[in-house]
Amino acid sequence: MMAYSFPAIIHRIESNLIALDACRLVGLDIRPDLALKALTKDSDDTGEHDAEQISFQPGMGSNYERLEFLGDCFLKMATTIAIFTLIPDKEEFEYHVERMLLICNRNLFNNALEFKLEEYIRSMAFHRHSWYPNNLTLKSGKTIQPRRTHLLADKSIADVCEALIGAALLTGQDRAGSTAPEQGAFDLAIRAVSTLVKSPRHSMSSYSEYYSLYTPPAWQTAPCSSAQVDMAARFACRLGYTFRHPRLLRSAFQHPTYPSVYEHLPSYQRLEFLGDALLDMAIVEWLFARFPGADPQWLTEHKMAMVSNQFLGCLGFMLGFHKNIACCSPQVGKDLARYVAEMEEALLAAKEDAVRAGKTEDDWARDFWLNCSRPPKCLPDVVEAYVGAVFVDSGYNFGEVRAFLERHIRPFFEDMRLYDTFANNHPVTMLAAVMQGQFRCQDWRVLTRELPAGPVAVALDGEDTTSGGEFGEGETRVVCAVRCHGQTLAHAVAESGRYGKAAAAKKALEVLRKMEVEEYRQEFGCTCAGEEGENEEELEAHASAV
Repeated sequence: MMAYSFPAIIHRIESNLIALDACRLVGLDIRPDLALKALTKDSDDTGEHDAEQISFQPGMGSNYERLEFLGDCFLKMATTIAIFTLIPDKEEFEYHVERMLLICNRNLFNNALEFKLEEYIRSMAFHRHSWYPNNLTLKSGKTIQPRRTHLLADKSIADVCEALIGAALLTGQDRAGSTAPEQGAFDLAIRAVSTLVKSPRHSMSSYSEYYSLYTPPAWQTAPCSSAQVDMAARFACRLGYTFRHPRLLRSAFQHPTYPSVYEHLPSYQRLEFLGDALLDMAIVEWLFARFPGADPQWLTEHKMAMVSNQFLGCLGFMLGFHKNIACCSPQVGKDLARYVAEMEEALLAAKEDAVRAGKTEDDWARDFWLNCSRPPKCLPDVVEAYVGAVFVDSGYNFGEVRAFLERHIRPFFEDMRLYDTFANNHPVTMLAAVMQGQFRCQDWRVLTRELPAGPVAVALDGEDTTSGGEFGEGETRVVCAVRCHGQTLAHAVAESGRYGKAAAAKKALEVLRKMEVEEYRQEFGCTCAGEEGENEEELEAHASAV
């Protein structure tokens, strides 16, 4: 029996050594078991989070999917903090562009090729009949020559880079004995990000470097007004965090339409950009630890509920944030009043339902917000901006972000079963299912583009639409289009990419419901082979933007 087991044992040892060689190649001292997982691709669609794996190869151990999910989120947070710190004078849209240049698959792929990382990825299972010790000559008998090359998609190689970041994060936390970044738990993952994005925008090697490079702007440290001090005191009582710089808190609630000359503060947009990535990371970290056996598809779908505008709007209402938004747009004020009235009615109904069910009034259903209207964009924005403001004010203490999650978000998600169908009900997810399942189309995308202020004529495939709408002066507008084989299926204009994608997807679904498959193929010239599987690029974009 030992003779039969020996090849498999040697192969597994060899795989571990190869994985450790890859980590040494990029200068990362990662735990051996995590290194092997990060470099293991056991099916053609590993990393695409499909329910049914294609060409699955058993016996390879755990693949990189969960580590990729974790590493992708940490990569977003690390580059966001770096950009926020190093570029203090750009707009939010420019921040998104700068970050995309760092975290896009193309950048990770190109940098991985420089290390020749693709040579270390484990994509073929062990075959006992073809295994033979290296450097030994077979004098008699026959052996099947194993394949010495493997085919890897560009995305697979980029996914391995993200998985290595995730493995570095878990290794650092394990060695630190704590998840507190002040004790170095983030340092190894930060070095991994710097190595794999290879950019002067992120050259840090430790977590402490972020704040050491931050120069507080003059508006943050300027003397506070009595109103700003009073606001900070009220928030300290209600939310449990005391601001050292009350002007940061005030900035987190200043709408883009509010003239900066009134208090000489910027709007919440920069802090929102930062808080969005921080909240994502804290939530993913919590889900990853609480559900160690959950696959990335499940994690992504339940993360959608926790970071959605719909929930963050509810959270903003529950925390009373709507009372503190400084805004000069009458339409935004009307939308806020309408939304708050609806939420008050829904919350009251949830409490009454709890009493009728024999429970206490405080035991109301935490998912009551699912059936409410979408909130005005400014309300979830200020929740993210508040998180960003706390992070900056505390000296980049990520522990404060975790504390916000524990105090204010986690109570809504003690029973995650309540949100099992949340992602499936979103228009972009429904559109992906229809395009893949019914029309078997692979060449479709949801694209977004920011519009300048004022009435704008949007030309899409010869169709002109002028959109002044109900947008206030200075408010951002985004045009979103569902494109199939280079043609526009449907489009919409909204105040953000999140809402625009949903609106465009709804319109696309209405069009598709009236079309037969052959009619669609003829109109859009679709010749896709119809392989099963989700449009991963769209679902990833949706997961981060819903």
